[in-house]
Amino acid sequence: MFHQVSRFVSRFRDLEQQEFAHTSEEERQWRLLKEKLAATHTVEQQEATIRKCIAVTSLYPQAGASFVAGNIAYAWAGQGIPVTLCEMPTQTSYFYFALDYERRVRSFKNLSPTSLLLMQNNQLRIQIDTPFHSQQESSRMDIANWILRLSKDSSIVLIDVSSYWNHSEARQIFELADEVWVVFDTDIARLTRLFLVEPTPGWWVAEKSKLRFIANKWNTHLSRSSVMKKVEGTLSLWGPSVSQINYQIARVDEEKVAMAHVKANFLLELFPEEESQFQSLIYAHKGRVL
Repeated sequence: MFHQVSRFVSRFRDLEQQEFAHTSEEERQWRLLKEKLAATHTVEQQEATIRKCIAVTSLYPQAGASFVAGNIAYAWAGQGIPVTLCEMPTQTSYFYFALDYERRVRSFKNLSPTSLLLMQNNQLRIQIDTPFHSQQESSRMDIANWILRLSKDSSIVLIDVSSYWNHSEARQIFELADEVWVVFDTDIARLTRLFLVEPTPGWWVAEKSKLRFIANKWNTHLSRSSVMKKVEGTLSLWGPSVSQINYQIARVDEEKVAMAHVKANFLLELFPEEESQFQSLIYAHKGRVL
């Protein structure tokens, strides 16, 4: 009995020292497992760098599309989020004048061959076409390729469509964007006139799942449910796309707004304490974008 046990132990030790050989089926399963683990890591990396394109438009001039787009872009970039801010390529740039582009680019060495303004520790990239840029060249550009190029450098692309929502390029942008922010202000008479006079634009219906409605320069009186229902009723004159006003931005101190304009700054660039006015928009997208 002792000799049998001794032989068994010896044989066990010999097998233990030998390299275990996998069958072809075991090798295949092991290879699939490694590929699955690698793919899971890739998906996690992709989820961490989700990209989003947001078009911001005003229903009429001076309602605040550029104000909202510029300050939200500045706020996001301040949190370390790579953001690209641009305008419709077929229009003379508003930000060229609003931010005193020529003075700013002279203050640092601009290595880019394009009209690019860098701000917020280079997290905010502002694409600006100067007034001397060939509008004929812009009108021939492929909007899809243009947006794709912009998206390569930033997690978020904000396109300021301003009040040009009825242009063909704007319709293409709305179709390709992930979200369309529609901005209006407290001029309720002007808002009502627009919806009664203008026919319903195609994108209002086709892109209804993307629409987010932003009430700018709002106050506590207008925030009452009875008033909000009247405003939402006006918006629904173009069709049942509107379920509710998604965000409200309070009226900012007029002196601060005027000072920012005079000094060619974003409002939040000059008065960072006013960022609280934009918190609903900042927090609404922070969890989903980043």
